[in-house]
Amino acid sequence: MTERIEFGSKAAADQFRDKYTDHLCSDDDRRLKTVVISSSAPDHVLETATIEAAAGRSERGGRGGQANLTDHERESIKFSRTSVPHARSVKGLMIEQGVDDWLAYYDHTLSVDEHREVAKRATRDERGDRLDADTNVDDRLADLEGAQGEQCGHARDHCEDGEDEACEFLVEACGFDEDDIEALVAEAQADDPPGELYGAKNLLWRRYQIAVAEAKEAAAAINEMNDLLGESATAFRELGDRKLTKDDIDW
Repeated sequence: MTERIEFGSKAAADQFRDKYTDHLCSDDDRRLKTVVISSSAPDHVLETATIEAAAGRSERGGRGGQANLTDHERESIKFSRTSVPHARSVKGLMIEQGVDDWLAYYDHTLSVDEHREVAKRATRDERGDRLDADTNVDDRLADLEGAQGEQCGHARDHCEDGEDEACEFLVEACGFDEDDIEALVAEAQADDPPGELYGAKNLLWRRYQIAVAEAKEAAAAINEMNDLLGESATAFRELGDRKLTKDDIDW
């Protein structure tokens, strides 16, 4: 079934329409700020629309929404443990609640919504007063971000493996930019052993297997000579003390 999602403004709705034109329903009306999304649209498109629409309604209602990260903040956060949208949402929430030093209270293990309690404790510590935090639908973006975060986590793993579609998903749905993608791929490649090592290892394995095969064949030939000479078969310590004969050679 089609999905109808109301954005905070018509400009925000049109911006989403321009980005995801292929996933709009035929009866979508650009005169309205409610976007009609096709039933065939991927889940990540619906989740992106829901998050962006809720963020727009939050800004219209005077609440924090997402905030851009500074270069210092990007360097301070380990994005292998969290995502850019999560950090931006927490920053917007904390600043809106009056917490300027938000990085000191940022916890990647908590949802965005759970940071509201952190913000209240922080403002009590700094100013000694309480802030109201009424719960509404937009305040529960953490539920959507949790599901999207799981998809973004899988996409990040595949992007590290060099899959272009996964990298594109990170940019379109997870808040990554081209610099983030380049850094992610470069870090993953730096952790991979050079291909020459794998090639050298495979070559050594082949040499080992050939050497063992030749040793067995030689041992069987020696014992065949022992039989012709009327001598006892020889047990070879290097081959597990086995008295090999030509009947034992299976290649």
